[in-house]
Amino acid sequence: MRTASQIVEGVGTAVGTAARILVVGAGAVGGLLGGRLVQHGRDVAFLVRPGRAKRLSDRGLRIVAAGRTEVIPVRPVTAAQLTHPYDLILLSVKADAIAGVLDDLAPAVGPDTCLVPFLNGMAHMDVLASRFDKALLGGTLKVVSQLNEQGDVAQLAPSVEMEIGELDGGPSPRLHRAVDALTIPGFSVHARDDIVDAMWEKWVFIASIGAVTGLMRDSIGHIVAMPGGRAFAETVLDEATAVARAAGHPVADARVTATRSALTAPGSTTTSSLSRDLLAGRPTEVEAVLGDLARRADELGVAVPSIAAATLALRLHNHRLAEAR
Repeated sequence: MRTASQIVEGVGTAVGTAARILVVGAGAVGGLLGGRLVQHGRDVAFLVRPGRAKRLSDRGLRIVAAGRTEVIPVRPVTAAQLTHPYDLILLSVKADAIAGVLDDLAPAVGPDTCLVPFLNGMAHMDVLASRFDKALLGGTLKVVSQLNEQGDVAQLAPSVEMEIGELDGGPSPRLHRAVDALTIPGFSVHARDDIVDAMWEKWVFIASIGAVTGLMRDSIGHIVAMPGGRAFAETVLDEATAVARAAGHPVADARVTATRSALTAPGSTTTSSLSRDLLAGRPTEVEAVLGDLARRADELGVAVPSIAAATLALRLHNHRLAEAR
């Protein structure tokens, strides 16, 4: 039965480039990115499991935003159906799914393919580089979306911001083609010559927010309202920035200031994907967001006791869930 949401058929605008785009996964992030690209005339296929492919074929991809549900006809493919390379591959699966998609992706990666991962942390870059080094670009993504109870994509904020770049920092024709293919209304897309620094910058932000709200199991506003809450949040940020600096990717002062403001804003309702998954009883991406950062800190000789405590707490949560299965 339909709710108050309005059902709207999504129709492509038949504009854009001729780039063939493969979106790996059709979840909260991949579904939103790919769905919007389809609506603006891009040639997009979704690499999904057979069950998800059938659901997409039967129901279309559904994006819930601004009080209405948009139904977008899309083209799902399974790994067995990949028969040619794609110009651009967007990878937005959970970090723990990376190893499982490497073989699936192989037929889609050709000599001119751009593979852009939008994942948390940095560990995935080593895994992908070991298999698809020449195709790999760096990327950051800012989007607010989640899957609702019906398995549809709920877009919670209208803007989508992307940064992509060659890992060596140089310009390239393929990078500019990728930016052109991804630039549609509602998407802010920029090429960066320091994309690895940008990825570390984002990692420091999400790790800080994740450690604070994940360990304390509450919003920023509630945490900083407690005695010691603000000091704790600032300590976590100091630890994360120290790791980035020791790794050779110091975060610019302006970005540290902005993150500090976000971590200590009175009344803020900000949480994190780690804390939301924790409170909902779902497994968290603790290893990608915090575990790998803590490991690198140990290797670099940087003390991160607050981040280590948050890592342990979320690991225990994941362990309890695994034991209950």
